Amino acid sequence: MLFRRTAALILLAAATLWPASAAQAHDVLKSSNPKENAKVESLTEVVLEFSNSVRFPKVVVNGPDDKNYASGEAERDGHKVIQAVSGPLPAGKYVIAYRIVSSDGHPRTGEVPFTVTAPKTPTESPTPEPSSPEPTPVAASTPPAVDAAPQSSAEDADSGGGGGFLILAIGVGVVAVAAVVTATRRKPNKGE
Repeated sequence: MLFRRTAALILLAAATLWPASAAQAHDVLKSSNPKENAKVESLTEVVLEFSNSVRFPKVVVNGPDDKNYASGEAERDGHKVIQAVSGPLPAGKYVIAYRIVSSDGHPRTGEVPFTVTAPKTPTESPTPEPSSPEPTPVAASTPPAVDAAPQSSAEDADSGGGGGFLILAIGVGVVAVAAVVTATRRKPNKGE
């Protein structure tokens, strides 16, 4: 009887932990530059940031003329994948298409659409002739202060790891051990 209870508790713990580990496995795209549906005037590279380090990244930047504007191979930098973009991009709709191998070994694909707008050209408006000479600007004696401290973001605080899974696993393990210890310390009934 004790063996059955212990085996049932172990099976329950295993069944509880198994789906959680599978759900935490795949790496996901956390952010991109340009962002999804962004409008930009120019672009020299695209940056994709994932929840974990990924392997074998492949990135294409398809333009409105169905041409791939990606230049060279994608590079990895920690959780980021950086892809250089060739030449000035003509105005139109673009799609960043990527394929990576997740840290668990499963391939993942995705797309990030964005738009390149035509660069704004300044339009000259007729200016009236000044009636009196304008004073020449005097340079400020002190330059504006520059904040040297880097800004931290919410993404920096998130490790992207499976911390919640680890806490859950430890909690279930403690409960399982406590149940086994309690079951083995019971005094056997004389009727069993």
